[in-house]
Amino acid sequence: MQTSSGSIRRILVATDSLKGTCTAIEAAAAIGDAIAARVPGVEVDRCPLGDGGEGTLEVLAADRRLRLESRSVIGPRRDRPRIDARFGISTDRRLAVVELAEAAGLHLLAVKDRNPRWTGTGGVGELLRAARGRLESDVGARPILIVTLGGSGTVDGGVGALSTMGVEFRDRDEPLESPLVGHDLARIERVDIPARVRAEWAGIDLRVATDVHNPLTGPMGAARVFGPQKGADEWTVDFLEDGLESWIEVMGGCVGIDRATEAASSPGAGAAGGIGFALQAMFEARLESGFDLVADRIGLEDRVRAADLVVTSEGRLDAQSMMGKATGRLLDLSTLHGTPVAAIPGSVGDLPDEVRARFSWIRSLVDTCGASISTSDPSAAMAAAVRLEFTDPTETAG
Repeated sequence: MQTSSGSIRRILVATDSLKGTCTAIEAAAAIGDAIAARVPGVEVDRCPLGDGGEGTLEVLAADRRLRLESRSVIGPRRDRPRIDARFGISTDRRLAVVELAEAAGLHLLAVKDRNPRWTGTGGVGELLRAARGRLESDVGARPILIVTLGGSGTVDGGVGALSTMGVEFRDRDEPLESPLVGHDLARIERVDIPARVRAEWAGIDLRVATDVHNPLTGPMGAARVFGPQKGADEWTVDFLEDGLESWIEVMGGCVGIDRATEAASSPGAGAAGGIGFALQAMFEARLESGFDLVADRIGLEDRVRAADLVVTSEGRLDAQSMMGKATGRLLDLSTLHGTPVAAIPGSVGDLPDEVRARFSWIRSLVDTCGASISTSDPSAAMAAAVRLEFTDPTETAG
């Protein structure tokens, strides 16, 4: 199918990242530049997307003009060297953004090190403390600290992060040494939050941006759904599930069993190995849709409404794309405003016919250029896909 620019004056290029290939910012630039070169009379609005997963920090930094700062933190393996990780701080120091994947991402782990029994979120806690220290309070309004989840290599229930934020853990006989990892879940018998730590976080509006709706435990929980993706075998999944169940009980002894149980069952509690549960139960963090949070801050709805066509992209377009992910949410928003949507994904998987019919057209990079070029030179593949779908008026004139 070819798209004529005759009735299209404004195109919104709203792209998610293509994991392992290019960022959302790079994808928006590549597709946007290709469209602008192909149909020069059309206004192109380049709009990188994030849904709380990996890459959301860069999207918010680009649109919110956050200044990125770096800190040396513990990586996902406490027995490996420290790493440099970034967080964002606004110029007025009223907003900070921490991306979990910067300090505990699966991409930071060599394949041989991928085992969520031995990984943890300690570095995330260090980033949260660093970001909190850069925020400034104001009378009548608490500064906002957003932590975006997704892309983690951990299933530690957030105990690693809490341990480096100053929360104290004990087994029967002695304190547990920070940073904690997934293996420590089964050892925790008591958790205490010092008054100074409680006071530090009481003045912060802590928000957790998630891209999934999974609870902490059970068949759809952090260990059983995401553990195998992070290197856990069947025994390890069972071990971590038992540890998370125990962790809910221990947390209940600290904040109250009703509060802990409610936090564990809330949508998104199982995101990134369960850190959403820990921050919600311990510090009353608010769990939010990562897509909604990003969409609000970049004015996405107004930009969709103003467009004649939306072109989107992600690594693999399939049924899961419609389960709270950026592409599915963008499709719903565009449908609401009557704006047609086209897609240039890396590849297309199992996509129901009724979903496929909602797109004006879909042209994958793999179908356009093959798998090799799609991954080695995605910008060239995106430009080729644009050339095939958009008609240059000079080629049809006369």
